Amino acid sequence: MFYRSVFQRFHKSNKGTTAIEFALVAPVLVFVLMAIVEVSMMTFAAISLDGAAIDVARRIRTGQAQASGDAMADFSSAMCSHLGSTLTCGSLLYDARIMTNYSSITLDTEYDPDTDEPIVYGFSAGTSGDIVVVRVMYWWTINTPMISVFFETIPGTNKRMLTSTVVFQNEPYEAGS
Repeated sequence: MFYRSVFQRFHKSNKGTTAIEFALVAPVLVFVLMAIVEVSMMTFAAISLDGAAIDVARRIRTGQAQASGDAMADFSSAMCSHLGSTLTCGSLLYDARIMTNYSSITLDTEYDPDTDEPIVYGFSAGTSGDIVVVRVMYWWTINTPMISVFFETIPGTNKRMLTSTVVFQNEPYEAGS
């Protein structure tokens, strides 16, 4: 009889229901908020990379990088100053190639099958009138559990390759000026 009255009281009581419901919903809510913050940060980093690449590619297009004597060092230094603290400057990968015409340009990033690193063809800023493709790449580490499956570039790495590509024809400029 005693047990029956305890169970009946427990069955009729609604105290703590809200706490239990919150305990069930809270992990999902926290996960969704973490995912939103992670994707927002990744998008901000990609936009920052794009903006910096577009601004700094102008140094190649106008011949300023070539006039410095070391176009890659000039480009790298300018990229670092444009990015600020958004991305780790030492982790950026650069690729600049001269193309013969616009139809031969491919914008796909190729990866080495052994190392999973992007294939970089070097850094050639070209001269006056050359068509140049500049790519700036950065491995973004995804920290939020379970969303990496949707965003990672290479499965199982928890990393996304952020890539910015700028295609232009160098302006007519005098070499060495």
